[in-house]
Amino acid sequence: MNIYLRIWGDWACFTRPEMKVERVSYPVITPSAARGVLEAILYKPQFRWRIHRIAVRKPIQFLSFRRNEVKSRLSLRLFSLNAGRGAGEFPVSPEQAALAECLLTDEDHTQRNTLALRDVEYVIEASMELTQLAGCLSQRSRTKINGDGDSIGKYMAMFRRRAEKGQCFTQPSLGCREFPANFELATPQEMQIIPNLNVDSDFGLMLYDVFDLDVLPGKNAKHQVPRPRVSFFPSRLKDGIVVVPEWRQLKKSLGVGFL
Repeated sequence: MNIYLRIWGDWACFTRPEMKVERVSYPVITPSAARGVLEAILYKPQFRWRIHRIAVRKPIQFLSFRRNEVKSRLSLRLFSLNAGRGAGEFPVSPEQAALAECLLTDEDHTQRNTLALRDVEYVIEASMELTQLAGCLSQRSRTKINGDGDSIGKYMAMFRRRAEKGQCFTQPSLGCREFPANFELATPQEMQIIPNLNVDSDFGLMLYDVFDLDVLPGKNAKHQVPRPRVSFFPSRLKDGIVVVPEWRQLKKSLGVGFL
């Protein structure tokens, strides 16, 4: 049972991790970004999203712009200390205490370039897979996490209702938070792309995900916290479609070094 979701927006930036300072976007949305959009609408630890295909429904267009960005960020720990909550717990210097009060953007900024995408539209084909947490007992109440049972049909119906009403837990974004994504349910027919809309291209290695998707936070959160595990896959755009490999096959191909 697959779900189809159409997403679109004015701007998008799916940053390549190998770029350290300047933001450079992939030509199309990555599987991890697509998963993030679906999880923003509905996420439960009892299931995991599986991305199958991504249809690129508009021409790939890049746009470069430069912005002033701050180099530092406010420290919540120092701010709490300066506000009198926890005084004496952390030794800080006068410079750190001053930084906790305010951040002077005129003195602490730099110009960074961003190579982003403009006017994007995708259709995501995805499905759900139940995890080991489906039907498990809650550690607090020792009762089932969901009393009426965990099933793919149940969660698919929940997702459809939320998507039809435009409901989401957090605003879906197209790579960066400042690029919000609009979404609506789609049909399998919308996976068909206008011929020659984009030239068939080999994008090389693309980011698959930044976590080991077999490790999910759940009952034993201290022992099941996903650690960063960056994975890549050979991506290719053919007839306007990017086919995403299955996670377990990709993980097996990565070898022992990934485990």
